[in-house]
Amino acid sequence: MRIEYSQGLLLAPLTVTYNGRTKTIDRMSIDTGAAHTIVVSDVVDDIGVAFKTGDPINRSQGIGGADYAFEKTVDNIEFGGYRMTKKPLDFGRIDWAINGLIGLDIILPGRFVVDLNAMEVYQKGIR
Repeated sequence: MRIEYSQGLLLAPLTVTYNGRTKTIDRMSIDTGAAHTIVVSDVVDDIGVAFKTGDPINRSQGIGGADYAFEKTVDNIEFGGYRMTKKPLDFGRIDWAINGLIGLDIILPGRFVVDLNAMEVYQKGIR
């Protein structure tokens, strides 16, 4: 899958299905320094992802300090042809002009290779 290099970030789409409704989210940053994937909650409210009392709240720590996100288990996610079902994801806010971070919870089990020469991401052994 082609990736875009914009303002110092590697950007790619992530497709999320929640309660049978699917959305492809552009401008997701591939972040090998992020343990967990986080999606900006405003981007997915149109497919029904919203905080409800009792949802787990997760704390994350980054360059900008600590932040909090709510967790939902989505039907599935798809990234670069790789699919995960019943995947817990964090939903919150990010103060950059992106729609979220694709973290190691997707990159590692998918065995992704980020090829900066070709500006693409693919699964090891699958091309």
